[in-house]
Amino acid sequence: MAPRTARPDFPTHQLIVLSICRLVEPIAFTSIVPYIYYMVSHFHVTNNDGEIAMWTGSTIAAFAFAETLTGILWGNLSDRIGRKPVLISGLLGTGLSMLLFGLAPSMPLALAARALGGLLNGNVGVIQTTVAELVPKREHQPRAFSIMPFVWSLGSIIGPSLGGLLAEPVQHYPDVFSRGGLFDKFPYLLPNLACAIICLVGAINGILFLDETHAELIHKPDRGRAIGFWIQDTLAALFTRQSTETPTQKLPNTETTPLLPPQPSPPPSPTPTTHKPTKIWTKQVIHNVIAYGIIAFHTITYDQLLSVFLQSPTSSTHLHNPLRFTGGFSLDTRTIGLLFSYQGFLSTFFQFVIFAPFVRFAGVHRTFRVVAATYPLVYIVTPYIAWIPKERTGLLYAVIYATLTAKTVCGCLMYPINSILLTNASPSLLVLGTINGVAGSLASCMRAIAPVLMGWLFSRGVAIGVMGLCWWVSGLVAAVGAVQAVYITEEEEEDEGERVAGKDEEVGVGVVVVEDAVRPMEAGEVVVVRSVPDGGVVSTVQDVAA
Repeated sequence: MAPRTARPDFPTHQLIVLSICRLVEPIAFTSIVPYIYYMVSHFHVTNNDGEIAMWTGSTIAAFAFAETLTGILWGNLSDRIGRKPVLISGLLGTGLSMLLFGLAPSMPLALAARALGGLLNGNVGVIQTTVAELVPKREHQPRAFSIMPFVWSLGSIIGPSLGGLLAEPVQHYPDVFSRGGLFDKFPYLLPNLACAIICLVGAINGILFLDETHAELIHKPDRGRAIGFWIQDTLAALFTRQSTETPTQKLPNTETTPLLPPQPSPPPSPTPTTHKPTKIWTKQVIHNVIAYGIIAFHTITYDQLLSVFLQSPTSSTHLHNPLRFTGGFSLDTRTIGLLFSYQGFLSTFFQFVIFAPFVRFAGVHRTFRVVAATYPLVYIVTPYIAWIPKERTGLLYAVIYATLTAKTVCGCLMYPINSILLTNASPSLLVLGTINGVAGSLASCMRAIAPVLMGWLFSRGVAIGVMGLCWWVSGLVAAVGAVQAVYITEEEEEDEGERVAGKDEEVGVGVVVVEDAVRPMEAGEVVVVRSVPDGGVVSTVQDVAA
């Protein structure tokens, strides 16, 4: 169902609705972090602490592995049936998997529940596609694409707090939850039940208030959105009291008086045609998808490696060899928690306040290259924090926070900018769901492989006395990404007479591209395509009446 009024260049209302849908997932996904180690211990799968850590990593990676298998499917499906139904089903699938995870009586069933969540959820790519369709103008993209990472950061602060407060309620709240009951048998059900309810609320929010953004499906009937319009109108009437404060003037009753007041006629709906670009995987699309995979690979390892590095025992020998050294800082879990809380708050502040004006000033493409070149330096420098004398506590924490700040800022810039470049490289918004689905599947695969591989390299490096091994390998991967960033441009070169980025193909679905934006075709407008001497084509929009 199309919006009742023309959508503004920056649709704040729709982005808020989409943000609420997005907020649900980081809360659900990060809520398991505080108790997953104890949940694995509760299943008694092993008595070895090292193996418990392995099972913990497998539980977290199960979702990413499963998401890899279906990310392309969900993206392609959103191109055929619409963004909204796929997004809603992803929220409901997440809620179902969280409920089953809380009720799991054994480790295999817990892994199966996590994998089910990955199979049923492809919302990362779908949400990026929806943002791109809501905000097509490039001058508004930095602001728009920074919202979803901001929401994720906010959810990643709420989620662990929720999980920590609600896990093992019989032990922590004996006055409310008695022994022998459901929550005693399933001590980790309560946080998952809360997350399932949050997922349901997010799905209802989307059903009622989220517009479909797919150009070919935007005018199809949507009963949920119709109910949402009714709720909006009812609340507006209640709060404004328009009916009592500004009574309408009654017309005299005659034989020709209409029974109902005249209603404004809706704007004519263009008749869509399924005209998609023949070439989806252009050079720039492939480059941006590969870049997304590289970014996902090396960024997902940093938090994991940093946590282990900071908690590792301090070195008992003087460090003198710049290649062969080991040692950590033996920081306790409370200090580690404060460090990562700082990272979450910094990420939230940066994306909400600084990102959009900074990118508008520096430029999307230039910022992408600079950040890609900065990442290798961060990875190379980090292990050398071990060389700072432990007695110089002030300097030590200053360097740790400075390094963590650099990494966090890079992440806040890199992910939204990659989404902007991928959107602008797409030949058409009609296939952006498929493209984002492939990108999301590749990123999920990298997020599943990288922690296992880098964890093994960390252990191997410590065993041979080269603790920096895993950091330097991550830096090498990031350096490959920096080189690859040189080949990413903001525009796709013309190929065999096709228009740049193929955006003009969306004329066939009732929209016209004007100055990197789209607008609905007016009634009576037609598209005239003519050849030019250099072999290309030029399309113009003309009024039939003219």
